[in-house]
This record gives sequence, structure tokens and C-alpha cells, in this order.
Amino acid sequence: MFENILGQNEACQSLRTELSRGQLPGSLLFEGPPASAKLSTALELARALSCERDAVWNCPCQQCVRHRALVHQDIMLMGPKSFREELALGATMMVESPGPSSRFFFVRAARKLARRFDNALYVDEEARLNKALPLVRSMLEGIDACMPGSLDDQQAAREAERLLPVCAKLEDQCPAMTPVFQIRAMEFWARLAPYGARKTIIIEHADRMLDASRNALLKMLEEPPQHAVFVLTTTRRQAMIPTILSRVRRYRFVNRTGDSAAAVIERIFKAKDHAADGVGAYLARFRSSSNDAISDLAHEYAAALVAAAGGVCGGFSEPPLSRLEAAGKSVGEVIAAASAATSNFGSSDESQAWTFQALIDGTGAAFAALLHDPQAGIETTRIAERYATLARDAMVRYTSYNIQPAALAERLADAFAYNPGVIES
Repeated sequence: MFENILGQNEACQSLRTELSRGQLPGSLLFEGPPASAKLSTALELARALSCERDAVWNCPCQQCVRHRALVHQDIMLMGPKSFREELALGATMMVESPGPSSRFFFVRAARKLARRFDNALYVDEEARLNKALPLVRSMLEGIDACMPGSLDDQQAAREAERLLPVCAKLEDQCPAMTPVFQIRAMEFWARLAPYGARKTIIIEHADRMLDASRNALLKMLEEPPQHAVFVLTTTRRQAMIPTILSRVRRYRFVNRTGDSAAAVIERIFKAKDHAADGVGAYLARFRSSSNDAISDLAHEYAAALVAAAGGVCGGFSEPPLSRLEAAGKSVGEVIAAASAATSNFGSSDESQAWTFQALIDGTGAAFAALLHDPQAGIETTRIAERYATLARDAMVRYTSYNIQPAALAERLADAFAYNPGVIES
């Protein structure tokens, strides 16, 4: 088992040992940078828990067959996530390296998105689900056409390309933060008897939840069903509340660079002459130009926040912060540029509605990157934690109240500089 997970030997070995000894906890946290195989490992763990044999990757038992195709009834996928890069990569693989493995990669990427719209997650919320169902049906029909043994390679590649805008529209229907109605629906589903041996609930970006959602999840983690395993993933452990952290066992996933990154890119992504520094850098090649622009704006917003805070406190002593402070423009200038580039964060163009969340997440990634600097210390850590707290509060307000994104970004900046931990209403 875990043969398909490359470059995460320590985490995978811990999971193998615990599975073999029957010591796997009921609640796990996979923490690590983006593109570090957290979701792939969680899916592989779900397959191993259901397997009727020895859980090798090519196991022919029906449980494993359904898990590999991401259609098993005993798995639930939830939580916000961006799929655009992975889907674009899969479509490219079907053109440049046609064959069953490339098709399988694309189909699994699409089904990771489709599983966010399982009926079980929308109990008593059918009106919300009905808005997305036409896109879900269109995508599932296209997925079937991309499966090995259906269309020829060229036709399947064209179908995958046709599906990309459909998938993008469907992704825009995903909640920006895990809502409480999905946590409650998940709790009901988790307590039902499994079809096989165990149920697995995977909650991605578990740091991005409304307060009510976190409280409901906490109650579930306190008394989990014996037949269910909960896997939470995060790139920002510092943004998670301590009461949840105290109820999970942590598994650290590392950034894959060098030989381990080359192995992933060549064996999984089917690319040879890639010259990429890491898995994340390679995936970044499949971002749209709008994603790149948001990433740049997010870094500028992080620098502007640090510059504003430095102006209030008299500057920062640690090099990662002082360098960012020196590069910072005014907060107002950065927010104005971001608003202009995104049609006021989608207010006048619905297709840009995803950009505010992307700006907040990208800024968080910029602060998280500072923590990897050898010169980062307690000052840098506190600033990163300050932003994580305010970002979580900002997203709660964005999803719960009718607040203009630009105004919310300004309030976050004020709180970051003058009143750490509190965004004024």
C-alpha cells in the first residue's frame, strides 16, 4: 500500500505501521505544503481500510477497484479546493502522453471535484445542489467518455479539453469555506453502517471553516463512530483551533524537490524534460494567467500589510519581515489594483467571484513561505499567525454577510496594523 505516494516516506511508513498493528487513530491531520500528496495519501488510506486483501495498488478486489475510480460508497470528500491546475495538467497529459494512465489521472481529478456534490452532503439543502446539478451531469457524462476503452485517444483528449470550462464553473459553485450544513450532513452519513469495512471522511483545508462548522466538527471528533476514520488536511496548521488539534494525530508531509519531485513529475505526470524545481513549481505552469495575476497581487498585499504594521510598530528586526516590509506599497494602492484586475472581485463579473478567496489564500501562502526562511523567528511566526487569524475571520464575514470584498480587505489591513486579531464591523 501507498506505492503510488512518492517522496513522503516518513508519513506513509507511519501509516503502514499503524495499520498493520491495528493502531490507526480515528482522527488524523495531514499537514504540509500544497502539492505534497495529502489528498492522494488520504484516498489511498481509505482504499487500504476497505481492501479485502493486502491493499497493494493493483489489488483486483471490488473494494479497491471502486476506490481507485473514486466511486466507492464509503468515502466522503469535502472542503474547499482549487482543481484548475490538476485538471489542466490531466488534459495536457492526454494530449502529450496518451494512454490509460493519463486518462485515469484526468478522470480522478474530475471526480475529486464531482464528489463535492454528493447528495449525502446536501441533505435538506436540495435547492443549493440543484443549481450545480446540470454542470455535475455534464461533467460525469464527459468523464465516462474519457475512461479507457471508450473513445480513441484523440477524441478523449478533445472531450477532456471541452470539460475544462464546465469543471471551472462547477468549482465556482463549491462553498468557499466548509458550511455547517455539510458538517451536520456528514455526521449523519458517518454514523450509518458502511457498505464495506470502514468509512473515510476527508475534509480538505480544515482550517477554512465557519465557527459553527468547527464547533460541529469538534463534537464529532470527540465521539467518532467506531467504523469511521476522519482525515483532515491543511497547509496552515497554525490557523486551526487548538481544540481540534488536540483531537487528531498529526502526520507531516514535506515539500518535494530534487529527485523526489523529478520522480513525481516523470512517473505520475508523464513529463520528461520538465526542468522544474519542485512539484508545486511544475503544477504552477498550468495556472491560467488570471491565477498568476492573483498570486502576484497576493504577494503585494502581504508586503503592504507588513509595511503598514511596520509603520505602526517601528519596523521589524527579522530579515524575512524587513525585506517584505521594504517591498511594500500602500494598502490602498494594492487593493485598488486588485479590484481593477478582478472586476471588483466579481461584483461586476460573476466569473471573477473566486478571486477574493484566492487573494486571501495567496496572501496566507506568502506568509507561510516566510516561515521556511532560515532567518525566521518568533516575530515572523507571530505575524503569520496574526494573518491566519484575521484571514479566517475575513472569510467568515465574506461568506456570511454582504460585505464588499475591497472594503473587507481594507478592514483586514487596519486590524493587522492597529488591532491584531479583530476585524471591526
